[in-house]
Amino acid sequence: MELGYTKYFLKVFLSLLDRKKDRAAIRFLYRHTAFRNIYEGETLFGPNSPAANGKLVYVAKGLVNGYITDESEKPSNIWLGRSGSTYICDDCSYTDHSFNIQAIEHSTLFIIDKCEFEEGCAWYPVLDSLFHFYFLRNAITDVNNRNILFRIQNIENRTNLFRRIYPDLYDRIPADLLISYLDPDAAMDPEPNLQLDDTNEKSILNYQWPKKLTGTYLN
Repeated sequence: MELGYTKYFLKVFLSLLDRKKDRAAIRFLYRHTAFRNIYEGETLFGPNSPAANGKLVYVAKGLVNGYITDESEKPSNIWLGRSGSTYICDDCSYTDHSFNIQAIEHSTLFIIDKCEFEEGCAWYPVLDSLFHFYFLRNAITDVNNRNILFRIQNIENRTNLFRRIYPDLYDRIPADLLISYLDPDAAMDPEPNLQLDDTNEKSILNYQWPKKLTGTYLN
């Protein structure tokens, strides 16, 4: 499987970094990247594990759901990660929360320790640019998607917005997971009565995707 991981790694980063000029930075990043392959229904970490603390998680392939749990062990879904998505985990050591990821589809993930990555950024400025103009931008976009979605009050409007932000995910994720994003309160009801498809197709926000990292940012 190591060859497969290398293929995904090179596919992602050779489109963002210069193979010759940034060779040393690419090698550093590869050495400090952990690769995980998780299948549908599997979780990335064990229950209540602190392993996510201080990690940057990048979805190279697949579709995952990120969630937090507290002492009650009831999950709160907070992140849908598809290919190219990034989640930057805070250090939850001093809280009663833990973060975990479950695969919706067979997925390949890159996991990078933030402290090690910061060390690499100090040595290789191109990695600092990579972080701010690719990883961080992707992470902020995902957080903004969630925050905007959860602020919408009307279920029909929230459904329209979900379809606008995630046009390829509406029919790919399980119904109970979809409900948790469209109506978190109803998701707590064992028998929610939702007509998720009874909505018009008119979008309520003209959402703009961030521009992909280009050579300009990395020069």
